[in-house]
Amino acid sequence: MRPLGGALPAVLAAALCLAACADRDLPEPYRSLPVPHERLVREDVQRQGRAIYLERCALCHGRFADAARARQSAPPDPESDLTDPGWQRDMSDRRLYHVIAEGRPGTAMASWRLTLEPGEIWSVVAYLREMGPTPPVVPKRRPLPARRHDTGN
Repeated sequence: MRPLGGALPAVLAAALCLAACADRDLPEPYRSLPVPHERLVREDVQRQGRAIYLERCALCHGRFADAARARQSAPPDPESDLTDPGWQRDMSDRRLYHVIAEGRPGTAMASWRLTLEPGEIWSVVAYLREMGPTPPVVPKRRPLPARRHDTGN
């Protein structure tokens, strides 16, 4: 059996490249926009995102982000169902931020960059992730091992 010493770094490098390259087609500054992962899982941020979503987005995407409202007046548009597992999987947080900020030219999706603050856009991203099939999870940091105290015994 061969040791994985040479293969493991290559696999890790490929995984990092895939994660970093997923948004390489986004324009700057979005391509390198830092994603506040820990903020996206906070309940208060998701609540703020829900309030903004209901006020600004529900008319087109439906109250539950499933495009129910959009289907009543037009043929279903897969891009309007924001809870779709495939859509959720394929849309990175950075790309979702970009779409909300800049809109989608040639579609009814308007730009919200001049209306919403960056933190509000991240709140909408947080809410949409929470609405998806699997809410986002930020890996918990492993606690440091407890120190042994010398009791003298």
